[in-house]
Amino acid sequence: MSPADRSDAAGHCRALVVRYHRDIDSGRATAGIGAFADDAQFEAHGRVFRGRDEILGFLKAREADTGRQTVHVLANEVVSGQGDDDDGSGQKRVELQAMVLLHVRKPDGVYVLDRVLNTVHRFRHAGGEWRITHRTSRPLHPTV
Repeated sequence: MSPADRSDAAGHCRALVVRYHRDIDSGRATAGIGAFADDAQFEAHGRVFRGRDEILGFLKAREADTGRQTVHVLANEVVSGQGDDDDGSGQKRVELQAMVLLHVRKPDGVYVLDRVLNTVHRFRHAGGEWRITHRTSRPLHPTV
């Protein structure tokens, strides 16, 4: 795989994460389900959701919470795998680690930083498409 192909893989994976967060921030969280593989695991708020049905349930609940308006900002991204790693099955893998700065809109319309999350997204290339297979999200500095 050429360096251009590797960066293209990372770019596609990053675009999936950005699009997924943009869907949430625009009030269309359920549209983000397309970023996930059928067998994906999604960790958020201390819970693990397995498979697209459970993840879609989480996204539906998030979309229904119209009073919560957010902006997710990605920072300090580190990509590994770059599309040339596989698990022996011939499927290409990428991992994107990033800090997600979660801003929440207050009643006066001002967005304030609510928390900083350490996230890891793992991707698999299969069937001609990249999909998220595993997502973890934990506070960067958990409270004790």
